[in-house]
Amino acid sequence: MNWETILNYVNGESSFEEMQQVLDWANEQTEHRYLLTYLERKKKQLEHPLKQNDIDEQWLHLLNRIFELPKSNNKKGFQRSYWLTGVAASLLLLCFFGWLYVQNTKYQIDNTVQTLKSAQNVGGHLVLPDGTRVFMAPNSKISYTHSFGTAKREIQLTGEAFFEVKHDEHKPFIIRTDNHLAVTVLGTSFNVYARPKANTEVKVATGLVGITANNQTHYVKAGQQLIYQLNTHQVIIKDVDAQDASSLQNQTLFFKDDDADDIAEKLERWYNIKIEVQPSARKHARFSGEMKDTGIDNLLHGLSYATGLHYSYKNPHTVILF
Repeated sequence: MNWETILNYVNGESSFEEMQQVLDWANEQTEHRYLLTYLERKKKQLEHPLKQNDIDEQWLHLLNRIFELPKSNNKKGFQRSYWLTGVAASLLLLCFFGWLYVQNTKYQIDNTVQTLKSAQNVGGHLVLPDGTRVFMAPNSKISYTHSFGTAKREIQLTGEAFFEVKHDEHKPFIIRTDNHLAVTVLGTSFNVYARPKANTEVKVATGLVGITANNQTHYVKAGQQLIYQLNTHQVIIKDVDAQDASSLQNQTLFFKDDDADDIAEKLERWYNIKIEVQPSARKHARFSGEMKDTGIDNLLHGLSYATGLHYSYKNPHTVILF
């Protein structure tokens, strides 16, 4: 939902079509109705038109009510960050394609860990039993216990994936990473990059995401990304393009004023391969655009045509740009 459309509705400046859009949006999720109610109440209190920062303020107020972060006494291992959850029963069924495999690692039913892993050089798509859609990059895996979906929805991610989380106001969806981050939502879409020995990145396409790092929760909204720096443990929040945030979902590589090194980094992340950049490649002009993933050979050919970059294979897992 466009924030400007919501502002027009609350300020009484929307058309009939915009009004219907906002009402439909409010009926989609409970927190949408809460937010709209808060904004209408805020408008009456202020007695003047609302602005963008009023929406941001009410989002944070709403999320602070939904997510409760108790103090942790455990200084080692994962930071245990839990939010209020309702209790409901859920039957665990898994839909997946052939590029995934399931591995049982324990024998007690409630604590059995199942792992779904994408192939070394090919990503894919799966649907979790709660309706959440996951688009995984190559060489990525998610793990969860048999109790997923009962009191809460919690998974462990290693690699990169885009999530379209099915809304459930009683069961937050929690993603934990190897860098001890916890990404928590009720229902939204976002991308998480969590490779070993690399900075963790969360790019939000729609909605609002709560990210816990160093026992502190940061709220990142649509059009923003959070970067957790591995070496310094610092958190950086900055703007991100919507196309970039949802590139895995759309199966397109997004470039914006990228030089040869930027292009190489994106190709390495996307295809899980090594890219060597020769000095001559850095002389070519920067490139902006979107390219559909139809295989690395086709994409390299398209990049060569669009940018003038040349390429060759050093071996099946290494490409040279020059």
